[in-house]
Amino acid sequence: MTIKQRKLMLHFLELLAKEFEIRKVTEIDTVFLQLIPRKELIKIVLWLFTNYDRSMLTEKTDAELLELIGDDSCLLSYIIQKWKDGINAVPKLTQDEVNDFFNEKMIDIHYLRSKPVEEWDSYDVSNYYSILFKRGKTQRVYAIFTSDVKDEDKYAVTTQPSFFFDTEDEAEEELERICIESKRLKSDFIIHSLWRIT
Repeated sequence: MTIKQRKLMLHFLELLAKEFEIRKVTEIDTVFLQLIPRKELIKIVLWLFTNYDRSMLTEKTDAELLELIGDDSCLLSYIIQKWKDGINAVPKLTQDEVNDFFNEKMIDIHYLRSKPVEEWDSYDVSNYYSILFKRGKTQRVYAIFTSDVKDEDKYAVTTQPSFFFDTEDEAEEELERICIESKRLKSDFIIHSLWRIT
C-alpha cells in the first residue's frame, strides 16, 4: 500500500471516528475478539489508561479487556494513532530493535547480529537497511527537510518530517506548494530519501 493510499484510509478512519462521536456509540463489537489478538488488546488498554500495568491485565479474560476498552470509538482512536505512527515510522538503530529484528527473522549467522550497534559504521547501517528492505520491513520514501539537514543526519534530527512521499516527484510537487504558501525559496529545503518501516 502506498503512502497516499494509507493517508486516504487514515482520512476515512478519522471521518468514521467523528461519526462515532456524533452517534455516541457506547458498546464494542465482539467481532474484534476474532480480529485483534489478546496481546494487542492489552496494548490498547495500556494506551488508553495509565493506571494499569501489563501484569494486572494478563489475568483478565479477553471479554474483560474489551469491557475495559469500552466502545468502538476507543478502539478506533487506537487504530488511527497506529496508522499515523506507521505512516511516519523510520527504523531506529537501537540495540533492542536490531535484536528483535534478528530474533523475529531467525537470522543467527549475520555479522551484524553480534556487532554492537554503537560500533556500526556507515557500511553496517547501509547493510542493515538493505536486509530490512529484502525482508519486506522497509520501503524507500522521500521527505522534505530544511536545507541544513545533511544526508547523514536525516535519521538523527529531533523533529522527523511529518509527511513521507512514495516518489521524489511527489515530494517535489509538495515542496513547490510549500514554497508558494510560505513564500520561501526552494533552496531553504532539501529532499532526502529514507527507509520507512512498512
